Amino acid sequence: MKELIKELETVLIQSGNPILNNMDVEVSHKTEQEITNSFLDAKLECCPELLELYKWKSGCDEKDLFDFEDYDKTLRLCHFGNIAAYPISTKMYKEYQQYDAYWFTDECLSPFMFDGIYEDPILINLNPKSKDFKAIYFYSPALLYPDPTKAYDSIESCLETIIQCYKKHIYQIDKDGFLVVNTKAEAELSRKLNPNSEYWLGPCTTW
Repeated sequence: MKELIKELETVLIQSGNPILNNMDVEVSHKTEQEITNSFLDAKLECCPELLELYKWKSGCDEKDLFDFEDYDKTLRLCHFGNIAAYPISTKMYKEYQQYDAYWFTDECLSPFMFDGIYEDPILINLNPKSKDFKAIYFYSPALLYPDPTKAYDSIESCLETIIQCYKKHIYQIDKDGFLVVNTKAEAELSRKLNPNSEYWLGPCTTW
């Protein structure tokens, strides 16, 4: 995981993606214990891979997750937006539980990324007993995904897919610092790197 994180940082620097500067909002006081406790407070276990990611970068704040004045002119890490800061992720998990949403409470699916819409999180499976432990899901009823749909087989394959999208110039950063995505090529690559994830076989491939 550490090698993947190092490689991700390298491609972000090489691509000139300015989002890298906004991905560590908890830098002044984050510790391994604080990250772990944040998840335990939500009755979740932060898997070692997610812990390593948050130790590297603690995630983005609400501005880079939700406050989109112009949807097409927003800094993004990847197709799915930006990684939520761990305090935001766990706080929102607890809020979702109040609405008795079964995919959060039963399956330990915790918010992981957002792309401007509070109600449509990208989710990570933090149930160590699940066959899909560490898998990542897309959820958006408005886009015909009324149930969480697996998008990445694991957090590791998620990072590897993002890395390869940058390396193969499927993800490019324009002169203003905004992400430009070749969606057809992204879907083809993602299917290869995530053979157990049905999202890339769905309507997303036509976007």
